[in-house]
Amino acid sequence: MIRILSIGIDCISSIIFVIPAIFILQCAVFRQRNCNQFIAIFIFSLYSIAVFSVVGIPVVGTFKIDFSLNLIPLIDIVNSPIEYTKNTILNIVLFMPLGFLVPVIWKNYRSVKIMVLMGFVVSVTIEILQIFAFRLTDIDDLITNTTGTVIGYYISKRFSFKLPFQLADNKEYLIRFEPFIILAVMLFITVFLKPIVSNGLWDIVLSSSWWQGIK
Repeated sequence: MIRILSIGIDCISSIIFVIPAIFILQCAVFRQRNCNQFIAIFIFSLYSIAVFSVVGIPVVGTFKIDFSLNLIPLIDIVNSPIEYTKNTILNIVLFMPLGFLVPVIWKNYRSVKIMVLMGFVVSVTIEILQIFAFRLTDIDDLITNTTGTVIGYYISKRFSFKLPFQLADNKEYLIRFEPFIILAVMLFITVFLKPIVSNGLWDIVLSSSWWQGIK
């Protein structure tokens, strides 16, 4: 319940920054002005914000270095098989939308090699940032996150990448990196801007009669 509430507050707190950021990116940077494109980027952006919330990306003012590393694959399955299996499934499910949405929206990314690389790069970035958030940096997460991305890609391919908001196949250099740029912008919003609003929302929630009733 608290985890779902936290993700919801993070998403609500980010929307105020996400919408103008998308407008600036689409109109000024990528020079693409289309309602379907805006909807597609908005969905992908909210998904990115939700992922950053679930994995526990640190926000400004909370950075603490903690080098808790696991570089040996599958070692935790021996110590805690049930918990390991649950985390594995959750990680795979969490990254399946990445593998699904990106090739649906961007035709340039309809390659399993590209999506493996993207899933790996996003996972590595998250694992590095978790060093500053008192969370374990785990090689198993890299494997499961990338696996989830690949599964999402093949689900998308099964539907022939057909959804009503796909973007045009654009070879312009900057637009080729559009999903990575959007992820970077959403990461910036998560770390530096979201806390401006979310801290106030948490104060309201924690002081409400509703919260006092479920404590």
